[in-house]
Amino acid sequence: MGPKRQELIEVLAKLADLLEINGGQHWRAWLLRAKARLENSDYSGIEYLLQAYGGMGSFNDFVAPQRAIEGQLTGKSGYFELNDEIDALRTKAWEIATDIKRSHKVQRI
Repeated sequence: MGPKRQELIEVLAKLADLLEINGGQHWRAWLLRAKARLENSDYSGIEYLLQAYGGMGSFNDFVAPQRAIEGQLTGKSGYFELNDEIDALRTKAWEIATDIKRSHKVQRI
């Protein structure tokens, strides 16, 4: 998998850090499992990661929650910027993973 694998591992680490402190424990655990597989050069990490994308309730739908005060959502400082950063990294992870998957299929033919 080479340098793209390493780039993907770094993107997943950044995403996991953002999700840890911003309400994304489920998706953080998912990304860390994919990352661990990739760190062991296990191609199944690509397939596992890509399963998080697509469909209702998928990682694509994740938005870091706003703060609630007395049941009312309030603007959390940096909320929009945070979600923009998560979205950019999420997209980058998907693009790298699909590129690796495409290359993997070509090598097998």
